[in-house]
Amino acid sequence: MKPAIFSFNEHGVRIVLDDSKEPWFCLTDVYKSLDISRTSRLFRELDAKGVADCHILTNGGTQKLKFINEPNLYRIIFRSTKPEAINFQNWVFAEVLPSIRKTGSYSARRAAYEELNRLYMQEKVSKDKATFHSLGMHRRKHEKHLNAVRIQTCKTNLQLTFEGVCNE
Repeated sequence: MKPAIFSFNEHGVRIVLDDSKEPWFCLTDVYKSLDISRTSRLFRELDAKGVADCHILTNGGTQKLKFINEPNLYRIIFRSTKPEAINFQNWVFAEVLPSIRKTGSYSARRAAYEELNRLYMQEKVSKDKATFHSLGMHRRKHEKHLNAVRIQTCKTNLQLTFEGVCNE
């Protein structure tokens, strides 16, 4: 089986599709992308029905790797306190779920582009009306930091793309 590669946090996460075309994520790659130890308690908390061994051809030959289903992927991400996982959580809670609630669907690329454009415009307007008193400068510094975090999150979301198609 040849896995597709999904880019997350600048790490490749191997994905295979099951017979129902549902994605399964390489557990080792997920841990690496979230900077989580392989001995983490998170593995013991997974739903056993959502963990499977898969034989994958690697540079070192065929290897048996553990893959997890999508619900278990979310369990790991939402139970982790690592900054990499927190960024993903913030995106889901602030952007994905509200969009689904309001419109019934979510388009990551469109939403990220719209948010990125809005933040860049907000930065431009804010910079143009800069203030010189200390309270205003303190507020501007805090606003600039929050916008920088939001801009980076949008850029990260725009990079969440498949780099290949899984062929079975």
